[in-house]
Amino acid sequence: MQTKYKQALSYYGLSFGLPLVLVLIGFAMMGLVPFGNHNLLFSDLGTQYMPFLAEFKRQMAHFNFSAYSFSLSLGGNLVPLAAYYLISPFNLLLLLGSNSQLPVMISYVIALKICTMGVTMNYFLRTRTTSYHYSALIFSTAYSLCGFVAMNFYNLMWLDALILVPLIVIGLERLFSVKKPTLYIVTLTVSILTNYYLGYMTCLFAVLYMISLVIKQRQPQQTWLQLMKQQARVIWQFIWSSLIVGGLSAIILVPALLGMLKTGKKTIAMTSFYPTPQFGWEVLTQFQVGGSHYTQRLTHEPTLFVGTLVLLFAVLYFTLPQIRKQAKYANGFLVLSLALSFWVTTFNTVWHMFQQPEGFPYRNAYLFSFVLIKLAYEASLVRGQNKRAKVRTIILIGGLLVMGQLKLHSSQYPQIAQQSWLLLSGYTIFLGLLFYYWGQARQRYQKLVMISVALVSFSELVTNFQLMTQKMPLGYQKQYAQQYQRQASVYKHLSQADHDFYRVNNQSILLKSAYREPYYGYNDALLFGQYTLNNYSSTLDEQMRSMLVDLGFYSKNVRRINGVGHAAITDLLFANRYDLQQKKGQTIIQRHQTLGLGFAVNADLADVTLKKHRPFDNQDRLLQAMVNTDKPFYKIHQVDTVREEVKAHSYRYTLEIPRDTQGPTYLYLPHQNLARIKLFVNGRKKKTPIRVTSAAIIPLEDSHKGQPLRLTVISPKRQNINHFQVATLNQERFNQAVKQLDQQKLTTTALWQDNGHVTGDIKTMASNQLLYLSIPYDAGWQAKVNGQMIKPKKVMANMLAVPLKRGTNQVQLRYRAPGLLLGQLISLGTLLIWLIILIGSRWRKRV
Repeated sequence: MQTKYKQALSYYGLSFGLPLVLVLIGFAMMGLVPFGNHNLLFSDLGTQYMPFLAEFKRQMAHFNFSAYSFSLSLGGNLVPLAAYYLISPFNLLLLLGSNSQLPVMISYVIALKICTMGVTMNYFLRTRTTSYHYSALIFSTAYSLCGFVAMNFYNLMWLDALILVPLIVIGLERLFSVKKPTLYIVTLTVSILTNYYLGYMTCLFAVLYMISLVIKQRQPQQTWLQLMKQQARVIWQFIWSSLIVGGLSAIILVPALLGMLKTGKKTIAMTSFYPTPQFGWEVLTQFQVGGSHYTQRLTHEPTLFVGTLVLLFAVLYFTLPQIRKQAKYANGFLVLSLALSFWVTTFNTVWHMFQQPEGFPYRNAYLFSFVLIKLAYEASLVRGQNKRAKVRTIILIGGLLVMGQLKLHSSQYPQIAQQSWLLLSGYTIFLGLLFYYWGQARQRYQKLVMISVALVSFSELVTNFQLMTQKMPLGYQKQYAQQYQRQASVYKHLSQADHDFYRVNNQSILLKSAYREPYYGYNDALLFGQYTLNNYSSTLDEQMRSMLVDLGFYSKNVRRINGVGHAAITDLLFANRYDLQQKKGQTIIQRHQTLGLGFAVNADLADVTLKKHRPFDNQDRLLQAMVNTDKPFYKIHQVDTVREEVKAHSYRYTLEIPRDTQGPTYLYLPHQNLARIKLFVNGRKKKTPIRVTSAAIIPLEDSHKGQPLRLTVISPKRQNINHFQVATLNQERFNQAVKQLDQQKLTTTALWQDNGHVTGDIKTMASNQLLYLSIPYDAGWQAKVNGQMIKPKKVMANMLAVPLKRGTNQVQLRYRAPGLLLGQLISLGTLLIWLIILIGSRWRKRV
């Protein structure tokens, strides 16, 4: 017993340790800390996951998880974001380090996840034999460092699904063979809870795998109807077990679904369902070393690399006479189904939750890798393998890899193609020979063959990892830690000097010096525990984003909103009190007129609707309604006297703006990519804080009575001058409006950070007024005024308002994530039903 325990410890220890060694070698080649000064600050990991994980750390450190965050742009439901990015037990390890060292901790978590994949895969492979076969370590390590992992390891929230797939399949096989569904239910539920996106894909795979198990049981001369009747009980058990999984996962699925329906990604494009091919024979490049790399992360063929040895054995599986034909049919069904899920657009769209992914395509490729490795290991265990079949397999795979290499050689990256050509040739020759002698060499040479296979296979995995990561624009950890502390000190200074509610428009993005890619700080509010308007995530509220765009803010796409485009009126509306700008290495703080979290306004605000591409008109009408006046706040300048010149293949437009109104002047060009034009104000070039690729309000300069303002626009294409919008804010009239609103300002008496809970007092001097709050409208908000429940209103297209009575009003706001309670009740009810089923099953066995 002691020997068996030691053997198991050694077996699973190596399944963890071998991937760890290879990953550390790969990280050392990349120069990651502690092997160098680099970190993983690039792509979505640097712009999204890092700040999201920082928010997770902040909440966990206070032993409090809030369903609402005021740091998600103007504020938003945190549950959909947490469901996709944050609910992984591995994330708890991030609590061990400071935020300035968070990129380093993330790389450690990624390494730990990859090693855990090796353990669970080895546990699965162990079910294929009656004893420990150390050759399984070659195959489990190939799973840990397969092409999907090498291409996507920095999307760390996906790796949990790869850890759980081997356990889910074991659970399915136990359900099928001994009618015990517990492991299947538990592991698939955990997979959905940790990342519902890949969890959904794993659910589809579970259906396919169950079908393959049924196919495998078909006997000669047995009809499909007879087979279905024979397996009716296990099919029914699979169905109700899957329903149990769905019910247990409802606590996350229901609020996540309701949250995602509010994003801009809910629209379904019918072209995504056309049965067209996704790729051609270039897909063969993905079976070889270096078939893809970082610069192709947004568009590439499915990452299918599992190592040459695995590929050889997977193909050999279908030629071995020792394996039953029905088993080959069953596994062939799996392989073909997954292949079609990549190749046919219709199936590919269904696998990706009925939406074509924005970058990182073929996210279900990990399932194909799992199946190939499973088949390869089962083939490797067969004794008396036919030498001719092996030779034919080597020739077939060699030919396919050469075809793929020829395609890669004609790509736009010939230097990588040349490297991988030499490496592919070497690895194919070596592993082809070792594959041939696997199980054929004399007993005393078998250990030498196994060691040689392991060394060459591991070398191939590391080489592929290095090739797929060599073009990654890694960040700089030392600079990140230093700039993080500098940025945090600026925010700390503001919070110590100002205890009211405010937002910060930070264009002094100190962290960008630690990045090799453009960094715009979209989610820095989450990173530093601050409030801003910026946000970049797949869960961004589309109605809020559209509202901000209609008011003149910049939005690159449905996942991003930026504070570029703000004006004095929107600063007031959204409590944007501070602008941080970088000048000569120093952070300059500019203060705006704001009134905190909320203030009383005229109820006519609820009747104002926003117009597309008319931001000045929209802002004007909103403020007019708030203070009950018909006097405009903007002086809209006529631009029909624009002078047009054509010089050097570009169009030059010059206009003079009279300075007859005192206040800031703004320019807005609808339907315009501002990055493609040049703008000059009084001969000085005007730059936007970041690269702006769509329309946004551009501040020109404060206007004073006197000389006119000369504006020059240089564009590569002819412009419609009727679209030019130039406006000057009447500063005096605006100041009067602010003073009027300040007399009825909300005084908060409870911290707004506390679980989306706001308590405050406000005294109104008239009836028929609303408490306008700089918080987006959401069905999850509940309001009480003087102890009575009041239904909140939606104003300004997507902002929150609460009806008030004349006199003193005590206001209480509490947020409950829509669908969270329903999901909890469904999950609890499902758990009780499952417990009843388990108890009933045990009782029947005793009887």
